[in-house]
Amino acid sequence: MAISANTRFEWKLTKPGRWERDIDEVEEFYASLAKAYEGTGRVFFAMTGLISISVLVQPGTGFLEAERKIEQALQNAWIRLRFDHPTIASRVQYDPVQKKYKKIYQSFTDSASQRQWLDDTFCVVTEGMSGLDWCNSDPPVPDLPTLYLVKAPASNDQTFRADLVLRSHHDIIDGMGTLLLFNNFFSLAADAYEQTKYELPQFGEEWSNLSPPLRVAAGIPETLSPEHEEHMRGILKHNAFLREGIQTASPPFQRQNTLPGKHQRVAVTLSENTTASLLEKCRSLGLSVTHAYHAAIALAVRDLQERKENERMVRYISYCLVNERHHCKPPYSTPNHPASVYHSVSGRCLAVDLTVPALGSFKDTSTDEEIFRAIAQHVRDYYLEIRDNQEYIKLVPSFWAMSILPYPGPDLPQIPARNETPSVSISSMGVLDKVIRHSYGSFSVENPWVTGEELGTGLGVFLDTWKGRLTLSAAYNDAWHGKKEVLDVLNGCDMFPYSKPKAH
Repeated sequence: MAISANTRFEWKLTKPGRWERDIDEVEEFYASLAKAYEGTGRVFFAMTGLISISVLVQPGTGFLEAERKIEQALQNAWIRLRFDHPTIASRVQYDPVQKKYKKIYQSFTDSASQRQWLDDTFCVVTEGMSGLDWCNSDPPVPDLPTLYLVKAPASNDQTFRADLVLRSHHDIIDGMGTLLLFNNFFSLAADAYEQTKYELPQFGEEWSNLSPPLRVAAGIPETLSPEHEEHMRGILKHNAFLREGIQTASPPFQRQNTLPGKHQRVAVTLSENTTASLLEKCRSLGLSVTHAYHAAIALAVRDLQERKENERMVRYISYCLVNERHHCKPPYSTPNHPASVYHSVSGRCLAVDLTVPALGSFKDTSTDEEIFRAIAQHVRDYYLEIRDNQEYIKLVPSFWAMSILPYPGPDLPQIPARNETPSVSISSMGVLDKVIRHSYGSFSVENPWVTGEELGTGLGVFLDTWKGRLTLSAAYNDAWHGKKEVLDVLNGCDMFPYSKPKAH
């Protein structure tokens, strides 16, 4: 394992079988946010990853027999996955003596502890609902990352179907890591399913595969240079200036509620032809689909603003999330370390000034197209500035540190006040086929997606493509937003006059 300049990030043996290390800023941001909202009984930004699976039952094999074999293969793969990526069995815990968070991994002490971990973290759901409906039903977020096998109702075509759902605290794994983990998991599951006698790994030395924080993985210096400190001061000044003297464009929300309710996910999916046409249009404008959709979101938020007697200027303020695995050193840049939090949030905010038309004025489609193109170019320049800045990665921990909440103490903390000026953010997961195959031996997989548990008043939008079809999804909280309202926002991101997507 690479050695950090500061040894506090090295995994150290503190008791027999127990390994600990300090967490870095990105991990602490998610840990502190979860702690602040502990009183809700939910976990802010908890990761949910879902992938649908199907296995054709071979002629001459009973369905129940095949079902047992499939479940056993999945359980064996989960055990092997922990051996390969033990960080998936870690947790973050506050140390009241040292007054800081620690990431903790406990190895197995015997076969009984291994069985207990499997029973606790591989759960079968038999309520006869879809994985999405189950995810929208307020399921638990256990202390340790947990797989849920949500079985579909039995069918007559001799095919086993289920949705596999990962639930985890965000300080353990991020969205891209979840997709990488699914790929590794099903490679192991296919192998386990084909073998009549599957040899489980012998635990004891797996700790050497524990993942370091982003600071170590990307070799980020412990302290900022004077030039970087000056740059940070400039970013803070810029972000504060953006909110002065102008109304922030926010999605409206139900103000009668003060506490969060259930996290929800909805999505719209384009056809292959529509997706291909959209991509071609984006290429003709010199845009990525992410640039285009982020611009479209700004316009959709504009259209949600209350119209008044006179037109007025509002400002859409947002940011971007960046997968930083390409900045990490091998092997941390590879799928060998999926159970990690290797992403960043842009420090400098994206700001788009928009004109809200006066009450009674009509929408001018041709003018909106010109406005869209100008916004999209601005968004593209914003993204490219971050991508092309080689010094950016050195500032990432400082960006996260700006939002870390102080530890509230031993008592249950008071739930933070809701955000009165929320935004609509976007996280682009890219082409999922580049990360997850369509089949693994006897396992066929469909519809992979990830989301972060939304307890705030804003909307978190996710963008991805699978099998040539683009999906735009949104995470929201039902205390403040309704399904139809959020679907209207997603459909409002229709940049070009193509056929409408299918909602689900």
